[in-house]
Amino acid sequence: MDLAAKKQVLRFFTYGLYAVSCADGGEVNAFTANWLTQVSFEPPLIAVSVENDSRSLPMILRSRAFVVNVLPSGARELAGKLGKSALRDPRKLEGVAFHPGPGGCPILDEALGWLACEVRHTVPAGDSTLLVAEVVGAGLQREGAPLTMAETGFRHAG
Repeated sequence: MDLAAKKQVLRFFTYGLYAVSCADGGEVNAFTANWLTQVSFEPPLIAVSVENDSRSLPMILRSRAFVVNVLPSGARELAGKLGKSALRDPRKLEGVAFHPGPGGCPILDEALGWLACEVRHTVPAGDSTLLVAEVVGAGLQREGAPLTMAETGFRHAG
């Protein structure tokens, strides 16, 4: 395989950039996710890919819940902060305004809206785990355009 071509073609894929938050045993965390998609209308299901070596994956697997926060256009700095590893930077939520949502998962005050999700299936997927979750709650906080990977200039493609 031409590895340079593979990387370039994967970078052509278009993605939004979201903050996925979770809570477990009084502990909260949030991370950025761009591998996220709706997979079913009825029931309303989404899928998100979470790195196996993340702090959040075990929290989500124990609680079986998470919240997807739709970041607004212009929130590059917040996305960058939440994109840091919580294992290396466990206090990355300091200074980020949020309130508790369903199950205690943080809802970011800056988010355009949010979806509360309950995990229905997990699938091993290489260095990540694919979570298929049912949307069980939603909230709209403001109007606006969502943040995209293209807008941030972030690159993530192996």
